[in-house]
Amino acid sequence: MRHEKTRKQLQIWLAILGVILTLGLGAAVTKADAAKVPSQQKLRTDKSYYIKKNKKALRAATLNKKGLSIAWKEVVSHKIKLLKRLKKVVAQERGTVYTSKQAKVLTRKINKLNKKYVIKLKKLKAQRVPADIEHNYYIFPNGDIAFMQEKVKQVGNTTYVLHGLHELNGVFHKFGGHGAGFTVRN
Repeated sequence: MRHEKTRKQLQIWLAILGVILTLGLGAAVTKADAAKVPSQQKLRTDKSYYIKKNKKALRAATLNKKGLSIAWKEVVSHKIKLLKRLKKVVAQERGTVYTSKQAKVLTRKINKLNKKYVIKLKKLKAQRVPADIEHNYYIFPNGDIAFMQEKVKQVGNTTYVLHGLHELNGVFHKFGGHGAGFTVRN
């Protein structure tokens, strides 16, 4: 009888020890896994960062109807490059940042814009650019590119900028005109 009593006590102690070890190791494994896996808040923050970044890139690559009608060859070809780059990024971020449905919708938007821009670029390549139109661009330190189209008049050694257009991230600004042109000396 006494032997059975110690055996039961031993079984109880082994069960308690097993539970303690299981809980202790389980907690240690959980802490180690938690250190490896980023928190949900961090994942949401990273996702929102990349979504905002991609929305900004799509906005920069988008021209409205008026913008597309006044855009020139360099602007349209740059927008096509931006869209191709964005399409690759969305494909890479499918499953992590975007669900497959969101990625599909965004890819459709990109393809639709790309199709419009390719048609416009073909039309622009067929047109002849007048001799008095100058095209320039400026690259900002953050990577943005500003395009300028200027109508100039050459008189002797002096170049007069009569008026022009400036495009940055899909937004056009007119400058000059009505006698407000400025002079560039050669």
